Amino acid sequence: MTVPYTSTRSDHALTIQCEGVIIGHIQEWTPQQSLTVTPVFQIGPTRDGVRSGNVVENVPGNIGGLNISVNRYDLYLERMETIWGPGFYIDMLTDQFKPFTVTEKWQTLTNKVEGTTVIERWQYTGCWFTSLGRTHSAQGDRITKVNASLVYANKINIP
Repeated sequence: MTVPYTSTRSDHALTIQCEGVIIGHIQEWTPQQSLTVTPVFQIGPTRDGVRSGNVVENVPGNIGGLNISVNRYDLYLERMETIWGPGFYIDMLTDQFKPFTVTEKWQTLTNKVEGTTVIERWQYTGCWFTSLGRTHSAQGDRITKVNASLVYANKINIP
């Protein structure tokens, strides 16, 4: 793999792995997370000039929305249902019997003269598929695409 020398993040520097095996042919990889934030409002007049009804503080709450959307070309020999580790195969989402771990790896060239690279790894643990389907179209490139969503329990930075 050629390491890009640019200040803009490029998908050329990204690999997705599961159980140490690179998952290829991914067209979209979209990890997300959300945080509940509850506003605290001022009630009644105060001496410091804050008016009643204004937000005086935002309080962070529970994290949620820990999910990843993945779109991939469907392959005859490596279908989406089989690529997430040894012995991994699902016909139905209820066939999942254990969580899996996915690693997102960024490799970036920071100094072209010295060849210095920076490797950044993120591990998504406790992954489970929540949806899995295929897109068929008689228009465009006519390549069958697999779309899936998975949830994860933690995102960990691996040094």
